[in-house]
Amino acid sequence: MIKISDIVNNEYQQKQKNIIVTNFQPEESTYIGKWREEAKNFLFFNVERNINYISLNSISRDPDRKISIIGTIAKSGVQANDIKNWFINRYLFIDKNDSLKPEHIQNFNLAQKSFSILDNTIKFHTVKANTFDIMLSTPNGDIYFEYLSSGYKSCIYIILGIIKEIEYRYSENPIDVNNFDGVIVIDEIDLHLHPTWQAGLVEALKTIFPHVQFILTTHSPSILQILEKDEIIALGHNDNNNIYVKNLHLGKYGLQGWTLEEILQYVMDMPSTSSQLYLNTIKNFDKAMNDENKDEILKQYNLLKEMLHPNNPLRSLLAIQVAEWED
Repeated sequence: MIKISDIVNNEYQQKQKNIIVTNFQPEESTYIGKWREEAKNFLFFNVERNINYISLNSISRDPDRKISIIGTIAKSGVQANDIKNWFINRYLFIDKNDSLKPEHIQNFNLAQKSFSILDNTIKFHTVKANTFDIMLSTPNGDIYFEYLSSGYKSCIYIILGIIKEIEYRYSENPIDVNNFDGVIVIDEIDLHLHPTWQAGLVEALKTIFPHVQFILTTHSPSILQILEKDEIIALGHNDNNNIYVKNLHLGKYGLQGWTLEEILQYVMDMPSTSSQLYLNTIKNFDKAMNDENKDEILKQYNLLKEMLHPNNPLRSLLAIQVAEWED
């Protein structure tokens, strides 16, 4: 079921489309008709978000986003193969009088800043005239933007992908992307990202596109931890493998006071956040203590000392328990 919201005659309206997928063969697809107009305000990003190097011999004009093409993109996902061309096109005309609309200029300035969105030491530097390559400045020198890490490129793929796709779709009446109020779906938003960047990307998207309804899927506790209570929809499955929405009974602050381990265990149904080796060693230690088996106590204790983090408070507790058994 897909819901698209719109403003019609100054009134907020919600349109609902029910789609039943019946074809699951590799080269078959379910026809999605009668919602192409609504698809103009719908952007989808699938899990393949890598940016490969593309050699440009020239800079082309903006493509014509016909309704039929937009409908196809809504199913297949926004692509990145035209991000480089779009960015350089705007770069070449940014200082030419009456070449770009004010909205285009605003969007391009935002696109430049996007390279620094997760790391302020990375900045847009220039475009090489002889090769049409986008160059970034970093603490280690200038690099091609395609040489960023896969995680960083995933973020650039999403942010620049949104900006250029909105400009293509609204070529007749350009809009500032900050005012875009459509729906953007991102599958596995945490893909390739370091945990500290995961939270940063979500916060950046909410700041850059404040009117967008984002629908994100994730398996990352780091992302769930920063969301508001009403932004979280946790899914589970019962013994019959039926999917259902879990009631987490969250308070005012959602999961922002939970540890990552608690989220993994009580929200994502992970049986344990510790390795099986560690659990077995703790079990053996407890048994040895109950049996008052000195040799086994010391053996398991030494194993635990090798496993535990140096700052784990359990180390002090174990040391107290073992003190009477040590020579």
